[in-house]
Amino acid sequence: MIGAITTGGQFLQHTHRGAVRSPQVVNFLEHVLRHVAGEVVVVLDRAMIHRAKAVQAFVQLHKRLGLVYLPPYAPELNPIELIWADLKRNVVGNFCATSVAALKKRLTVGWQRIRRKGLPLAFIRGTPFSASLLI
Repeated sequence: MIGAITTGGQFLQHTHRGAVRSPQVVNFLEHVLRHVAGEVVVVLDRAMIHRAKAVQAFVQLHKRLGLVYLPPYAPELNPIELIWADLKRNVVGNFCATSVAALKKRLTVGWQRIRRKGLPLAFIRGTPFSASLLI
């Protein structure tokens, strides 16, 4: 899974089979650019997949896209971590999927719950990155 919260409370996500690697980050950034108008500043943690050459090359090709990295070991500064914690606690905790399709179905219910309850906007309030996109 990979996801982002806009400062307006919009929640964007992708779920796919396998590990998230730099090509999936690039695909997700393309998704973000399709759904968020204007200049986009993405705040990321310092995971290697976020700093990969492919990601940097993609950013260079898109003038309206910029990246800002959180300090090391600072998950408390990133509200998307609250989304992941809520999802693990309330949606997939104690759930054993029998297939990828079953997991995606469960996650779809989780994404709907997160959006319905307005959690992205609730979690974004009070962060120091109030004018950025957080993934």
